[in-house]
Amino acid sequence: MKAILTGILLMITAGLVAAGTPPTMAEQLLGQYYLIQRSLASDSIEGVSASAAKMADISRRAAAADPQDKTPLTAIANAASKLRATGLKSARNGFGELSDSLIGYLLATQAKRNPPYQFYCPMVKKYWLQPGKETRNPYYGSFMLKCGELIPSSQAADQHTEHDNH
Repeated sequence: MKAILTGILLMITAGLVAAGTPPTMAEQLLGQYYLIQRSLASDSIEGVSASAAKMADISRRAAAADPQDKTPLTAIANAASKLRATGLKSARNGFGELSDSLIGYLLATQAKRNPPYQFYCPMVKKYWLQPGKETRNPYYGSFMLKCGELIPSSQAADQHTEHDNH
């Protein structure tokens, strides 16, 4: 199943490139992020370190080239660099900070055009993003895969701020 999802993501990315439209910065970051989210939701750390390293590299290069978005991109690079996949617990802990950084960047830049689905886990009080509406909790995996609240896109920015203030 994971191979199928990865293949679909690669076909979408390849389709964008073949169509002459290179993936945007957000699409590149989300592609790697989704690989991490799916692995953790599947109780695996396979590919997590590699995807986090790619996210760190992409966001560092982008921060150097784009002074306007340097702060949120640097936050993504720092969070991705700290994400250690030495075990599920450490990877899941680092994923929360990475999610917050990526959500902040998307809200500040392009999220209003085509936002991914945003979820909130009340058990760990953390957010995550995923490409589909069916809840796949990366913080608990198979133990509580369906635990999480889908945040309507019209309320995502408000909900993120509201939960952060609690």
